[in-house]
Amino acid sequence: MIELTTTKGALDDAAKQQLAGELSTIVLEIEAAPLARFGDFAHMQALAWCFVNEQDVFVGGQRHAKPIYRVTVTIPEGAPGVFGPLAERGRDKLVKRVTAAVLAAEGAENTMVEAHRVWVQLRQISNGHWAAFGEVVTLSELAAYGLITDEPGSKTDCMRRAAMESVAGRE
Repeated sequence: MIELTTTKGALDDAAKQQLAGELSTIVLEIEAAPLARFGDFAHMQALAWCFVNEQDVFVGGQRHAKPIYRVTVTIPEGAPGVFGPLAERGRDKLVKRVTAAVLAAEGAENTMVEAHRVWVQLRQISNGHWAAFGEVVTLSELAAYGLITDEPGSKTDCMRRAAMESVAGRE
């Protein structure tokens, strides 16, 4: 789950949609790395939701001359590419790629001065505290969903089919 909060009018509709797609792909590519690369998997994109919130944003109580961005990425606890003792490089890569994508969507140069306006916050949800498809979904079930290691007709197989059917009717 990704939440992009930004200053009202910062991006036009086409830029928001393209950025939402890029952010989804970035997160999917990094969160399970090096175990899998999910960025191009349609069944994983069906679970990659990006909420875009536009609102008044103040820096130190003042309006900033340029748009401000906060990207909150919520990932299951134990995602090997982002959390855990060996995942510091994954977190760094995620923050750099998200920042670059946001600045590119705006048309700004990726410098430290411009990157000051993009804050990335990583949150983890404890195993057993994700809920989707009307029930609790564990990390092992999410792994089976992503890696397609389950049996036909299993809970994760049914979730995958439901997600794909749900997104088939999108705009």
